[in-house]
Amino acid sequence: MRFSELFIFFIAGLFLSACSAERKNVISKTYHNTTARYNAYFYAKESIREIEKILEDNRDNDYDRILKIYPKVDSALAESYKEQTEEVIKKASIAIERHKNSRWVDDSYILVGLARYYSLDFVNAIETFKYVNIKGESDDERHRALIHLLRTFTEYEEYNNAVNVSDFLKKEDLNRSNEKYLHLNRAYYYEQIGNLDKELENLVKAAPLLKKKDGKGRIYFIIGQIYQKLGFGAEAFNYYKKCIASNPAYELDFYARLNMAQVAEIGKTKDVRATRRLFEKLLSDKKNREFKDRIYYEMGEFEMKQNNLDKAIEHYKASLLEPGSKPRQKGQSYLKLGIIYYDSLSKYELAKAYYDSTVTSLPEDYENYDKIKARQEILADFVEQLNTIQEQDSLLALAQLDSVEIRETIDRILEEEALQKRLAEQKIRKQERRARASAFNDATGISSVGWYFGNASAVALGQSEFKRIWGDRPLEDNWRRSDKESIQKEEQQTESTATPGSGPVASGENGAPAENATSAADVMFSQIPFTEEAQQAALNLIENALYKIGNIYKYNLEENENAIEAFESLLNRFPDTEYEPEVLYQLYLIYKDLNDEKYHAYESLLVEKYPNSTYAKLVINPNYTEESTASNELLKKLYKKAYKAFEEEQYDSALLILDSGLKDYPETVFSPRLRLLQILITGKTDDINLYQYQLTEFVEKNPDADITPYASELLESSRSYQERQRRIIGTEYIKYFEENHYFVLIFEADKKLIDDISRKIEGYNNENFKEQNLRTSSLILNDKYVMVMVQDFEDKASAFGYYKKYMDADPITENGLNSKFFKFVLTKSNFNIFYDSKDPESYLKFFEKNYTNGS
Repeated sequence: MRFSELFIFFIAGLFLSACSAERKNVISKTYHNTTARYNAYFYAKESIREIEKILEDNRDNDYDRILKIYPKVDSALAESYKEQTEEVIKKASIAIERHKNSRWVDDSYILVGLARYYSLDFVNAIETFKYVNIKGESDDERHRALIHLLRTFTEYEEYNNAVNVSDFLKKEDLNRSNEKYLHLNRAYYYEQIGNLDKELENLVKAAPLLKKKDGKGRIYFIIGQIYQKLGFGAEAFNYYKKCIASNPAYELDFYARLNMAQVAEIGKTKDVRATRRLFEKLLSDKKNREFKDRIYYEMGEFEMKQNNLDKAIEHYKASLLEPGSKPRQKGQSYLKLGIIYYDSLSKYELAKAYYDSTVTSLPEDYENYDKIKARQEILADFVEQLNTIQEQDSLLALAQLDSVEIRETIDRILEEEALQKRLAEQKIRKQERRARASAFNDATGISSVGWYFGNASAVALGQSEFKRIWGDRPLEDNWRRSDKESIQKEEQQTESTATPGSGPVASGENGAPAENATSAADVMFSQIPFTEEAQQAALNLIENALYKIGNIYKYNLEENENAIEAFESLLNRFPDTEYEPEVLYQLYLIYKDLNDEKYHAYESLLVEKYPNSTYAKLVINPNYTEESTASNELLKKLYKKAYKAFEEEQYDSALLILDSGLKDYPETVFSPRLRLLQILITGKTDDINLYQYQLTEFVEKNPDADITPYASELLESSRSYQERQRRIIGTEYIKYFEENHYFVLIFEADKKLIDDISRKIEGYNNENFKEQNLRTSSLILNDKYVMVMVQDFEDKASAFGYYKKYMDADPITENGLNSKFFKFVLTKSNFNIFYDSKDPESYLKFFEKNYTNGS
């Protein structure tokens, strides 16, 4: 008995000694390794898995773009799993603190680092991974920490550090798991910086190391997408096939099959038929019901590659008609239809309608959305001008009729509109019925052949049987009865009682309320231009619309034949148009481009009627004309290139192109456009005051340029904005004077004194302050005031000293100039504030308080 008790006490002692974190014997290590792994570390790792599942479940897969390797981590999502990240840190810390001799300490630190990464606490995540790299006992754990560090640096946009870590790991001998994640994280880095080639290279290396739980199918799919983007269809096909073979989630499997059809090599007619059968198979699969809009869209894409426009249009429209079609997918189908009607069929009114729908359906972050919006605006303007001409011509024609004919014509127009409206509504209802039938078939599994009304032969047989029994009978209510009159009367009486205001007195002939019809007729009647002034206003609208249409055809749609028709129609209808010089010049250029001898006639007419115009000067000398035209065309090409760079916010590149064009080519009518684009870049990159100054100078130097009114609008808009901002914010000057100063003299603009005053002040400075190398310049403050500025003074004392000497000397003799003057000095920083406010009175108060009274 004593021996047993001693043995129990001995075992208990061993167990208690093993619990000590300080002991390093075999029993202690075994205890701490087991406890750390299967308690604290296990639960911490489970929480990390929960976080990663939340991220995966919230992943937004955009299959129109190359899929992302990792889910996006954002603050809103991080808040949703805050409890799990706290649990990870808590449990992992237990493993670190209570089991410091276990082999799971480094692993626990890595979990802490991951928790901080997923919490967007990148700074502490970086420190944690660095700590494991320095203090870690195992090479595998140190490597794993560095691989996570690479991803963290990438997410934190410390790309140089990410490259350094990646380069270091190249020299290390990694185990299979670490090699796998290194390639994935390198690919993630290249994904973030937009290097598709390097991203592809690393994903291809990672793929063989992946297991299904690692998202192997997704990586295969991304590799296929990149190959497809880079133009390697055969390689893309192989990786989409591998993706399907990996048995991925159904959505990924579906898009892999769809993309395989996109990149399949079509060399023979049988290949085309095979691809079409593949699409039909995808359509007939009930599991693809929610993807039918996408399938039809891809069928349209396939037919476009075969140059089969009619089929492509049919499929794109079918995509739009699918019930439950997603807005983004609708937007893409609308866009494709808009492109076809714009580029291939030149049906601009239809194109405009589809582009309108595109812009409302697609998100603003959609690729090239700005360009899509720009084309929509061009088409909107174009169709607006066409409608203006049609509407005003119709109203002018009505004005020539007598009152009875006018009423008859208006009634006929309204009836036609009502008919078109009914037909459109019937078409919509028909499409909706088809969509519902399609949805019903999909939901019930009834195929078009299995259902009676989907079987053409069964329907034909039924029709024959019907005629045999009943004969030819019209499709109407109560078709079986021979006496329908009494029934119809009963129904009319019932409807009249049930629906107030539905009888013949309250309704028009077509079922529309008579009051509405009368109202519409009255509105149309009120728009008819009966007076001479109203008719002239209508003609002015037509004149402007024809001019705009001609320019849109020439510059935006690049259709010279239609531009000729519009411009010549303008000249024929409006021989005294103010646009005649420019239109003659445009016709001269177009006919010359077409190698049509008619350009000589327009050249002669332009020189004869408008010898002093800019346009005549461009054609008056044959050599000059040739040089000018060539320069003009080259400048247009440079302008397009510069404007593209401007749209893509590559302002330095745009400026280089513009500077080169203005320097290397002679002045042409197109040159002002290049200068104005330079000013627009200033507006994007520099101070608003410089922007306004350059616009003012442009308007003054280019009074006859066709783009000057637009520049004036920009200037006015900028000034209005600046004034609104000043009123909202108020004017506050900075009470810091240890910087360069300016002396400013302001006076009234309409007195025409600026040249004389500038010369006198410059002479005064040369005589009295020559050693200071002062510079004198003039600026327009606003419509009321201009100013002369003397710069630079090193500090407040030297600037105020100049001011006092100037006041004593009065070098311009103010009393004899009959103008109001403001004089003060101010810092460079306060000058910017003052120029924004354009309020001398406000700054004078600040000046008197801080200079005159404070000096």
